[in-house]
Amino acid sequence: MKINLQSMKIMNKQMILRYLVENGPTSRAELAKHTKLTPSTVSRIVSELFENDLIEEIGYSEKIGIGRKPIDISVKSKFVSSIIFNVGVEQTTVAVGLLNKEIKSIKEFHTGSLKSFISEVKDTIDYLEGTFPLNELTYIVFAFPGIVNTERARIIYAPNLNWKNVDLKEMIDQKYKIMADNEANLSVLAESLFADDARKSENLFFLYVSQGIGGGAMINHKILRGSGFAGGEVGHITVEARSDIKCHCGNYGCLERYASLILPVVEYEKYGKRLKGKTYAEKFANLVELYIKSEKKAIDALEGFIYYLSIGILNIINTFDPDLIILGGGYNHIWKYFGDEILNRISKRAMPGVLENVKFRDTSFENIEPPVFGSNALAIENIINNLE
Repeated sequence: MKINLQSMKIMNKQMILRYLVENGPTSRAELAKHTKLTPSTVSRIVSELFENDLIEEIGYSEKIGIGRKPIDISVKSKFVSSIIFNVGVEQTTVAVGLLNKEIKSIKEFHTGSLKSFISEVKDTIDYLEGTFPLNELTYIVFAFPGIVNTERARIIYAPNLNWKNVDLKEMIDQKYKIMADNEANLSVLAESLFADDARKSENLFFLYVSQGIGGGAMINHKILRGSGFAGGEVGHITVEARSDIKCHCGNYGCLERYASLILPVVEYEKYGKRLKGKTYAEKFANLVELYIKSEKKAIDALEGFIYYLSIGILNIINTFDPDLIILGGGYNHIWKYFGDEILNRISKRAMPGVLENVKFRDTSFENIEPPVFGSNALAIENIINNLE
């Protein structure tokens, strides 16, 4: 961007809105202090943001104890920045993201076929239009388990759904801007924005374990997408070269066919014992409860899962050399219950020194999945970057 008076004005406007989003309510004086802009410039930009309906006054500041208290301003609490569809193989969750980074869960629905999914998406948007104050800046954001062209909001290939070359903008045909990304990429983005250790990590990796396996790599603080948008797709690295188990991607012996949540559930249930739960994620959680209680069949069913997940994580370490590896997805306590055993197995195979600087943990997001927070963060960043 050529720096002139108009572009400088836009950059200052973006800086102030970004500060309010990241730091919360503050006064005009504090904005001038932290942004190094003149009070008159701050006042002018704040007035414009009021006109854009992006911010609001929320009362007198509590930051100053003596003297006349200034009025704090904040991003508008009801400003809808995103409608989020977190798409899973079995279930899709819907949420609304706000400009103040809050998330409101709306509902779940069965993902089903592409046709029924698109129909459900349109019906959901119609419902939300009558429930929330959506506006021309609101984004619709999709988190998908697969390869996504983020520039065109097009699903290149979602193997476990068998969806190929889906142009979301064309199929949904909405007045709102549409974005899409891989669920693991959005997860690593969320961690890097909301968790201190991830924010401080130059290189981190999010291993998304669900009905399939995905990976989000952040190298030098930037998401690795690759020339074909398949960067970090560790679910389809080969862990059994002579395997006769065919993956949905068409290859044989992929990591996700051995270390997703599906395999241990199938192993446990193949002898007639049924696990509680409607989805594989729910059944896997109940299987872990039995594992904790030392039920032998549960331990046996999870043995292969632990073994192959260890191989997958070691490959991630050797390939990406991250500071931090985060696990999450369909079940958010993998490292809590299996971390010691996984680390023990990795240690026996790792090259000398490679584990010295790597830390591991489960996702910091519990009740709401990390791709949802990542989706809203993506929408907010685009709202800020496109201010005029």
